[in-house]
Amino acid sequence: MANIKTLQMWDSICNDSRISISKSFLGLKTTATYVPTQSIIDVKIIEYTQKDGERLLQILQTQQEKLNEVINDFHPKEVSNGNYLLEVCKSRDGLFVCLLLKQFSQITYEPVTDALIFEGNKAKALSNLFQ
Repeated sequence: MANIKTLQMWDSICNDSRISISKSFLGLKTTATYVPTQSIIDVKIIEYTQKDGERLLQILQTQQEKLNEVINDFHPKEVSNGNYLLEVCKSRDGLFVCLLLKQFSQITYEPVTDALIFEGNKAKALSNLFQ
């Protein structure tokens, strides 16, 4: 599991009023909580192939109202050294998801989306992709 403070979207998470950040164990451990449900947020970094990354980018660029339609039965496969890298912050109850998609370019991963936040049913639909 990744450290939330190392994510490129860390500032977006810290500045969001729906998220509570707490430190414990002499400040060495940072825990983020989704305030409306008091659910702990877990962090994951996932790499994808070019094909799955492009499909995921297409899904993330879709209007939120149409998410369920475009997700359909898409199940991206995690790979090593993928062309796309996804930073995922997901509440354990699945009602909050924050995503930042990056693509490998010029020897580093560069963001291709902003930090995108989803709540409720839209977050549930997306969180099923990253189990």
